[in-house]
Amino acid sequence: MESSSLPPDQYLLDLPELQGRDRPTFANFIPGENTEVLAVLCGMAAGRGPKFLYIYGPRGAGLTHLLEAFLPGSTESDFRVPLYQPGVRKYAVDDIDALDEGYSRELLQLQNAVYGDPDARLVCAGRFPPKELPLPEGVKNRLLGGPCYFVAPLNEEDRFRELSRQAALRGILLTPDMTQWMSRHLPRDMRSLTRIMDVANQIALHSKRRVTLQIIREAVKVSGVEEKDPEL
Repeated sequence: MESSSLPPDQYLLDLPELQGRDRPTFANFIPGENTEVLAVLCGMAAGRGPKFLYIYGPRGAGLTHLLEAFLPGSTESDFRVPLYQPGVRKYAVDDIDALDEGYSRELLQLQNAVYGDPDARLVCAGRFPPKELPLPEGVKNRLLGGPCYFVAPLNEEDRFRELSRQAALRGILLTPDMTQWMSRHLPRDMRSLTRIMDVANQIALHSKRRVTLQIIREAVKVSGVEEKDPEL
């Protein structure tokens, strides 16, 4: 049985290479079927293209990743809906399907303000198509004033093909038992899977071991990613 000499969790998570790779960017978003929406977002971030954009899809598809890439820190703000400020050119609102009546009014005010500002852009994300959102008609009409895209999650084959490629770049060989366990027990979003791979690589380098399923499971605990069923 392999010995475990796991270094302190915070040491691993504070390593500069992990900090840099963990930040959501357009470059580290794996587009899959979403190349068109990625191109639109890149244009909006540079001040081109539509004034409004709405993206929707299931959890794990990368909606929050795209919002953070468009406007870093937007999903961690203390303000559920940001206040319009003259001169600020980018705004983002996540999980708009969960907005209550008060926040819905604030979103409509933001939409109207952005509409009147030739340089401002607003990206919203939610779980449902615009017409199915539990929001006032005025908000939905503004959303429909710009393009709306369904963000499709990567399928299983594409997800693990990409993960195997990224693992190989780190000198890691993903064996069938690793991919099967990860498929059954871990989240489907590439950001979580890649983070686990990075932490596993650091554990292996620090303890002078090769990456095995045991080390991947150690990496899951260190990274704080929740297993679907940790007992199996």
